[in-house]
Amino acid sequence: MSGPCRATSHRHATPPQPGLGRTVRRCRGRSAAQAQRGVALLAALLAVALAAVLFAALLDTGETIRARTRNALRAEQTWQLARGMELWAESALKRDLQSSEGFDARGEGWGQPIPPIPIPGGSVTGLLRDGSGCLNLNDLVEQGVEQPQRIERFRRLIEVLQLDPAIADAVVDWIDADVSPHPEGAEDLTYLGMNPAYRAANRPMAHPSELRRVYRVDDAAYRALRPHICTWPQPSPINLNFASPQLWRALDPEITAAMAATLWRDGQANFRNTHDVDQELRRLIGRPVALQDVSTASEWFVLEAEVQVDGLPFRYAAVIRRHPRQVETVIRLRGQW
Repeated sequence: MSGPCRATSHRHATPPQPGLGRTVRRCRGRSAAQAQRGVALLAALLAVALAAVLFAALLDTGETIRARTRNALRAEQTWQLARGMELWAESALKRDLQSSEGFDARGEGWGQPIPPIPIPGGSVTGLLRDGSGCLNLNDLVEQGVEQPQRIERFRRLIEVLQLDPAIADAVVDWIDADVSPHPEGAEDLTYLGMNPAYRAANRPMAHPSELRRVYRVDDAAYRALRPHICTWPQPSPINLNFASPQLWRALDPEITAAMAATLWRDGQANFRNTHDVDQELRRLIGRPVALQDVSTASEWFVLEAEVQVDGLPFRYAAVIRRHPRQVETVIRLRGQW
């Protein structure tokens, strides 16, 4: 057996010995083979590391795909359940239209919250609430024409809430189609000077939150106005059975806070028609009050549904319009209205 190759140093030169060349060549060949084995081992380690990285990436990608699939299935399942709640709400409103006496008030069957209904992996619940006990800002301008009486009612609401009176002009300018500002209003020139700059909508509002974009409406003003206003795409009389005391006061400057509380009846107003409202106002004030654009029946409703699946909440909302001919859903969205 041959031993390992070693380098040897000699102080004196020695004559060549037989077989020494073959030994040197054999040592060099053995070193080259060892180097090749080292390279092969390194390549194998790199291949294993690369395979591990690729395997981990595949696992991660597979888990991501599975998570996305689960989320898509959950979203579709909850959306269909929300649509079921929507159909229930439409059916309840149709039954109420056929069986009621033509007025809507708190405590009716359609307004009762639905307790949680068990479903595989969770539950579903919902609430149908009135959407007509509010002042429709889009009614301030109808078919391009400003409505002075409605605007004056909005001014009184702003006064009752102790807000900046200039908000009324700014809201009208936001909705009307022209670019000429009212004395205390704002059009493009004002909004383009803001940071970031934008323009006046010059069209009806699509959602109450749009009010936050209007000049002079800060967070405090928006929070104060939000419970009393709405932005429906069609003219909408105020259902006084659902109106707040502040809206009652906006009907006439002589309606005091105490009178409004009497009319509101602790949130349980139950007037059957505007004639009954007129009689009550005459008794309190001593004279008739203009009751245009008010009603005791509701045309707009908001359905809020929540679906719990695998511990995750999914919220949906739908705006439903009821009129003598039909009940229809006009807006659907994920989240809250």
